[in-house]
Amino acid sequence: MKQFFRSKFFYIVTVIALILCIVPTVFHAIGATFLLEDAVAGLLTPMQKIFSYTAEAMDGFAAYFYKFDELVEENNALREQVAELQTQIYDSTEREEMYAWMAGFLEMKRVHTDFNMLAATVTGRESGNYSKLLTLDVGSGADVEANMPVVTSEGIVGRIREVGHSWSRVETLVETDSAIGAYVERTGDTGVCRGSFELAADGLLRLEYLPADSDVREGDRILSSGNGSVYPRGLIIGYVQSVEINPYTRGASVTVRCAADYSDLSRVMILTSFDLSVE
Repeated sequence: MKQFFRSKFFYIVTVIALILCIVPTVFHAIGATFLLEDAVAGLLTPMQKIFSYTAEAMDGFAAYFYKFDELVEENNALREQVAELQTQIYDSTEREEMYAWMAGFLEMKRVHTDFNMLAATVTGRESGNYSKLLTLDVGSGADVEANMPVVTSEGIVGRIREVGHSWSRVETLVETDSAIGAYVERTGDTGVCRGSFELAADGLLRLEYLPADSDVREGDRILSSGNGSVYPRGLIIGYVQSVEINPYTRGASVTVRCAADYSDLSRVMILTSFDLSVE
């Protein structure tokens, strides 16, 4: 303890304490208290500014984070609104496409009153966009049978080749073994449309066995003739894309573009019954 009272620290503290006690008394005695207040104010002002800046900075940080939270909430709300609007647009587009799809088949039904049709969805495809085989989501459980025609409102897709209980496979017109009796709507000339390996990828068919003097032209519409037991008469097969005359036989080599767009095929109709005698 004696060493503490003899230490420099004790002397310094004592001197400071005396100054703090004596100086205010002296200034008060001589009536110059204002000088002491100015001195103290001068010493405290920088510290007050520091504390003020610090408080403002803290308030700024607090406001920033509060605003940030508001922005996050607002952004999440906007995301939900955008998602809801996108869903509404998708649903609206789906309904419009469905209405257009049904309108096409209603027109077909108006023309072919003898048709009974079953809607089906394409669930699988093989061999690229212009698939030779398509898989549908209906089968024998819905009374689907082999050789039933499959169509869109634009034209013939093909025929049912295989049937399961809840699925079926369609052989499209571009299949190499496919053949369908056909006629040129404008001239009435009859022939046969066949699938071709080299043309299948382009969605094209060959029109064969036309009369040698046929006046078939590019753009002519080709319809099913009804010959055979698969396709009824009057369904659209496609449109003539090119006509070339063989210089030796003078016969026409005709390619036909399928009316049904296989590359964008999602819904079809199966003709479950029809009258082959109707022309």
